[in-house]
Amino acid sequence: MNESIAAVMAAFIGVAGALGGTLLGAWMQRRATLEQITAQERAEQRGQLRAGRGASYAEVMDATERFIASLDDIVAARRDRITPSGPAQQWAQMREESLPAMRMLRRAIWNIRMSGPEEMADLARNLYDANMRRFKVAFDAALSFKEMDEEMNRQNTEFRRIRADFVAGAQHVLGNGTATRPAA
Repeated sequence: MNESIAAVMAAFIGVAGALGGTLLGAWMQRRATLEQITAQERAEQRGQLRAGRGASYAEVMDATERFIASLDDIVAARRDRITPSGPAQQWAQMREESLPAMRMLRRAIWNIRMSGPEEMADLARNLYDANMRRFKVAFDAALSFKEMDEEMNRQNTEFRRIRADFVAGAQHVLGNGTATRPAA
């Protein structure tokens, strides 16, 4: 009887072990699947965030380029001696044509503030401020064309540095450029 009890006990332990192994295996498979799904969701969220940030950064650059084009028109008009005290209608129109690009840039900065990181919003704000300084120089009636041109050259040098910082920051955040962060 002892041998038959031992055989039954061994069979019972074998069945319990097999059942336990099956349950443990199923639990581990479920856990691994849930972890994989969670990791995939995080990767998709990171991809969406990266794409959104990239679009916001591109919007800043587009608005900046639009503003540069409007400034070029203003500088050309001053070169042709159409001063702020000259044909007021043309001057006012040029000023009005510059404003939508500045509004577009402000909206783009807010988009960056929402998607982050804050350092990029600060870099975008620096671009806006540099453009506003250039805008004020271009419309400063107290400056002769030569004075305006010299000051605009100084402002343009500073603007190019700030734009390069913005681009380097965007490349760093998006992971498709330099490994170092720009000085903010």
